[in-house]
Amino acid sequence: MSAIHNLAKALADHHEVELVSLRRNRDQAFFPLDPRVKTLALSDMRKHSHTYDGDDPMIEVFPHIYPNEPTDKKPWISRLAEKRLLEYLATTDADVVVSNNPKITIMLAYADRDFLKVAMEHSRPAQYGPHIRDALFKDAYPKMDAITAPTPDECRTIAGVVPAVSHLLSPMPNCIPAHEGQMSTGDNKIVVTAGLLKPHKGFNDLIEAFSSVAPRHPDWSLRIYGSGPEHGKLRKQIDDTDSNNQVFLMGPATPVTPEFAKASVFVLPSRLEAFGNVTVEAMAAGLPVVAYDAPHGPRNIITQGEDGYVVPLGDKKALAAHIEKLIADEDLRRKMAAAAVANVVRFQEAETVKRFEQLVETMRARRAIPRTATAVVTPQGDVRVKVEGLPAGSDAELVCKDIRKKADEVVLPLIGGEALVPALGMLVEGDWELAIRAAGFDMPLRSAGCDTLQMLSLKLPRTEGPALSVLLPHDHTDGTLRVQSRVRAEHVEVAGLKAGATSIVIDAAAWGAEPGKNSVIEAVHRKEADKNFTFPVKVGADGRFTASLENAAAARLHQPGTEDIWDFWLLPDRNSARIRVCKLATDVLTPMSVFTYPYPVVKASGAPAAAAADTKPKSGWRNRLSAVPTAVAGVQKYELRPYFSSNGQLSLKIIDKK
Repeated sequence: MSAIHNLAKALADHHEVELVSLRRNRDQAFFPLDPRVKTLALSDMRKHSHTYDGDDPMIEVFPHIYPNEPTDKKPWISRLAEKRLLEYLATTDADVVVSNNPKITIMLAYADRDFLKVAMEHSRPAQYGPHIRDALFKDAYPKMDAITAPTPDECRTIAGVVPAVSHLLSPMPNCIPAHEGQMSTGDNKIVVTAGLLKPHKGFNDLIEAFSSVAPRHPDWSLRIYGSGPEHGKLRKQIDDTDSNNQVFLMGPATPVTPEFAKASVFVLPSRLEAFGNVTVEAMAAGLPVVAYDAPHGPRNIITQGEDGYVVPLGDKKALAAHIEKLIADEDLRRKMAAAAVANVVRFQEAETVKRFEQLVETMRARRAIPRTATAVVTPQGDVRVKVEGLPAGSDAELVCKDIRKKADEVVLPLIGGEALVPALGMLVEGDWELAIRAAGFDMPLRSAGCDTLQMLSLKLPRTEGPALSVLLPHDHTDGTLRVQSRVRAEHVEVAGLKAGATSIVIDAAAWGAEPGKNSVIEAVHRKEADKNFTFPVKVGADGRFTASLENAAAARLHQPGTEDIWDFWLLPDRNSARIRVCKLATDVLTPMSVFTYPYPVVKASGAPAAAAADTKPKSGWRNRLSAVPTAVAGVQKYELRPYFSSNGQLSLKIIDKK
């Protein structure tokens, strides 16, 4: 909360600022607040207050949207507070609304007003519980105009978890006020640290590290400010290391910054630190810093070897060595102290206001960029993209981005708001996100519809270039516009499949390859290569062929109690590479859910292992599947499930039939 109060104070110099809280429990805020900043509490839990809400029946009702903790027996944030927040968002005249809490961000996403929406993260969103993370990542983040995190590292982490919002992310370090108290003189032989006494703060490592240094520097001491559940363990550790005369648990200090002037070195042993306000405050008071390389704050605050040291996380020897280095070298200590004071100016009010105001301008500029587009497949299979509302003469471009980040982006001019994505020679196989590049920004395009009618009449296989080259525009699950590209020099396209009681018959065509009398279908097991098998094809005209798989023979390879899956490939001949058997020349994005077939059931007699042995190749390149059963007592029922997997390849799953 201190970072939010500091930001509100800094912005109040030139803007109207209001802090809105969902619940008020005390008369005075824990952190001092600038009187120019207005405050509004949406529920008042102070019993002595004339606006006390504790008697309202809705105070005991759980909210509908705001995610309370799953273990809560009573709502900490009530339906009353939630309802009032929604009413506030529906009526406020604010230009910008900032959420500094992921749960409130989920609420902010429900606001349909024109104000700019900012989700300001102060922690590590990837570590939120699923009751927060799911709604935040899928629903709330995409509706924000900007998402900020304290460090560039954390922005990259969020982008890795939620790639769809990468373009909205901006680093926004916490705002730390300029130091107004006394500065450290560097004369006092005191090492200082501060924070909640919790395991992740690493104070046990610091005590161990300092205790190894202390005997060589008996006139130096370590002061630890804070309170928390680890107090007893830390006290015992001090006793056990016989450090009572040099290591002191000072208790909490509010504010703690005046205590920094008494010290000459600051240490941050945290194992997890999203930013680290206390580090900046210590540096502003004139202290060089030694810190663990905890994700992600210290390395984004400390300039290595200039105003402090960042040492490997958990390396207590390195922590001790760098503490001793500063203790032993007064000139180095003073040089780093001066650098620390200069370097943390970038986190103080003036620079923070500049960053925030620039963010607002960026959000406004992004909003002005048209982002809605349609995609139409042409008779040739190209995709014509039209961006709605793009002004005449715009120099905007269409950017196609490989979502796997393996291929270079493809940039095409938007002439009159339209761009043509050629079916041949432009997009390699993969899934591509479409974005508009304008005014220095790349913004994912929102889909206003895809017309794929012409895909039904495409002339395939192609006579020029790869035999298969198709582009399928589609609406992604997050509402953005994407294009699926499938490019194969050789391809086997399934035309139909019949799953009968005794056999599964595949009707397909080979494109860019010629099946012959020795061609076979190879079924490749996903886990056990010794279960691979082949079965013959019957060749027709123009690359067409059929292949029949005897159900009983395939079932003999199944191990009861397991799930066996094979993917099907065409082996044209002894010397040719195998070719995937797929369903790709279609306007259907996910063949798995549309092209479905019956599941034949086989009653199999015999031990699967013995039967499978009969299918081992004796010699040569083909391992034909034998349909001869092995008579052994006992009957099993197996279900054969032919289907198209997520990449469009024909597969077969065999499971026990209950």
